[in-house]
Amino acid sequence: MKVMSDSRLPIRPKLTARTAALKEAIVACFTLDPGPARVRLTGYAESDWLKVLWWLDTSGMALYFYDRAHEIGADAILPRTMESALAQRLSSNRLRMRSLFYESRALAAWFEGGNIPYALLKGVTLTSHSVPDSTLRSQADLDFLVADRFADLAVHYIHRLGYRLRARSQNTLEFRAGASNPPDILDIYSAKTQRALELHLAASASCEMQVLSRRQMREFNGAGIYALAPADILIEQARHLLKHLCGEHTRVSWVFEFWRHIRNRKNERDFWRAAEFCAADVTHGDLAMRVAAWLAEDLFGGTQAEIPARWRADALPVRVRLWLERYARSLLLSDTIGNKLYALLRREVPGGAEGQRTTCQILLPRVAPAPILTAQHNESWPQKRARYRVEAQFIIRRLWFHLREGVRFAIEASRWNRAVARTEQ
Repeated sequence: MKVMSDSRLPIRPKLTARTAALKEAIVACFTLDPGPARVRLTGYAESDWLKVLWWLDTSGMALYFYDRAHEIGADAILPRTMESALAQRLSSNRLRMRSLFYESRALAAWFEGGNIPYALLKGVTLTSHSVPDSTLRSQADLDFLVADRFADLAVHYIHRLGYRLRARSQNTLEFRAGASNPPDILDIYSAKTQRALELHLAASASCEMQVLSRRQMREFNGAGIYALAPADILIEQARHLLKHLCGEHTRVSWVFEFWRHIRNRKNERDFWRAAEFCAADVTHGDLAMRVAAWLAEDLFGGTQAEIPARWRADALPVRVRLWLERYARSLLLSDTIGNKLYALLRREVPGGAEGQRTTCQILLPRVAPAPILTAQHNESWPQKRARYRVEAQFIIRRLWFHLREGVRFAIEASRWNRAVARTEQ
């Protein structure tokens, strides 16, 4: 099955009842014993497996599943083409993660040399409580948190790595490095694709500065790098999940990593006391933990008994829980990368967990999407024509997305209002 068109723009395979069942089996295999897990994964044709490959890639679960399949002895169940595709992704991702780590180490050393308070976010810092092996993680970019008064110096060091500023969103600076290429799903595993870096600025007296003040030096592959305090890592995972639920796309892998973190921290009373303090210290900390814990329980189970009572399902706001029950699982297991149903959830999150856009601005964007390709120096006419073609296709896809999801939102908004009314009777 082709997953790319001739233009290399990704195409979603058609979802069927069998592929939906296979996705459920893949999720279940992480919690079932080896025997029952293998049974759940048995009986699917090669075409079924290839149809879920797109979702495995976009959900960030491809390499986690490949590792789990070997662990439970289910690798023999996989069709040869599927096993080969996953093996190639793992091989490529090892090189990608090594490259990202080298950049993290270099930038961390320069920040320390410049006396810049910083902390590396996510990535390698999630090992080993959330991620058993960093080479299994699908990572799009590097993320650093720094004090905003050192922003200019931090940007100077980032430029030394070849990155250039692309966009600014609130307190986040987005950088890109390397030549851009037409979209290809395999780019998420390649070390040769365009690199990305986000610099998150912590203002004085902000909750982010409090998080930064609790950072700790840790050793990764023989290199010392500042990371968030252990409890802050868990809280930031939850906040990251809530932020993306209030946006177009959320990855199953983020829920899986959060679930694994909870499971590996059970019975650590001091950790959970620290986590409760950290959650109360940041915006949406407690709400994010309740939402993330609900998602982890719904997809993988076994979390509610491991967390403080204040974060369990019955502590969720009624409307937030209703949204999760109606939409969360189907969105996470969908082949569709984006959605607009998050606009309903944003209404229930005080202050907005993801920007300040109104529902109208979400449904009817007033600006064109940012270019996905960068014009090259001395670009020839054939190269320029190819770039224009890719950009035009991307814009058409985004227009179709806004139309399709706008209609879907209009239908669901009416159903949502009726469901809310029933809960409040």
